[in-house]
Amino acid sequence: MRVLVTGVTGFIGSKLTETLVSNGHEVWGLSRDPNKAKQRVPQLTEAFAWNPVADSPPIAAFTNVNAVVHLAGEAVSGRWTKKKKQRIEDSRVIGTCNLVKALEQTGGPTVLVSSSAIGYYGDQGDSELTEDHPSGRDFLAGISSAWETEANNAITHGIRVVVIRTGIVLAHGGGALASMLLPFKMGVGGPMGSGKQWWSWIHRDDLVAICLRAISDNEMVGIYNGTAPHPMQQGDFSTVLGKVLHRPAFLPTPAFALKLALGGFSAELLASKRVMPKRLQEAGFEFQYPELETALRQALGR
Repeated sequence: MRVLVTGVTGFIGSKLTETLVSNGHEVWGLSRDPNKAKQRVPQLTEAFAWNPVADSPPIAAFTNVNAVVHLAGEAVSGRWTKKKKQRIEDSRVIGTCNLVKALEQTGGPTVLVSSSAIGYYGDQGDSELTEDHPSGRDFLAGISSAWETEANNAITHGIRVVVIRTGIVLAHGGGALASMLLPFKMGVGGPMGSGKQWWSWIHRDDLVAICLRAISDNEMVGIYNGTAPHPMQQGDFSTVLGKVLHRPAFLPTPAFALKLALGGFSAELLASKRVMPKRLQEAGFEFQYPELETALRQALGR
């Protein structure tokens, strides 16, 4: 099978490419810099230039492609300036719109697997959130909803669409975990804000496995929560991380300090999203890392 991946050099896309190739598939990529993409992800057979906000991908990139996995998007981490927020929105909403326009012209791929985010739900306290829960009303909720709408437009072209609302992705070498490690290594790790907010996470290997299943299983259609079955309150998450690192985890970071440092992004760290992978479990998906401690030990080599 030939699979076209956007965001191919990213934290998830690079691992997905490696796994697809090891399973005997051929991977083509879309990237702003295709030469650099082939250097960073040597498993790629072909790479094509694409600026998601500027235009649709070149039609040549879809030649004999069976499936498209759409992972491209501006990172949400970091201080949310006005320009940063615009890039977060445009890269997802306009980028997905441009991708689907190209799919309309190709008539080739039969499935689109598109990333979304559990930010769709907004801050929901202790409520358990399954795929049929309505969207929230904050910045990321609005963007995630529009993002999914653009992806689902591919349905009108006869394409099976699978949308994965991804949680906090854990693995070695990047992602959210990399930014969490420094305060713990310095001995000042601990809860953020009250520590009572729910964090819904997933190991990268499980997320890649979900993408592989979505590509090959024609029964998978619609929205799926890409999170492990055991979300944790943030204070407990910090305790487990401290245990794995053999470092203290009791110094809280006050909410006001996070807001001063990160602006609007702090709201995401303090928001509570107790997300459950109901549809994946109903489909019989087996998580390799259902428990946080096991996931962290693998990710950190502990």
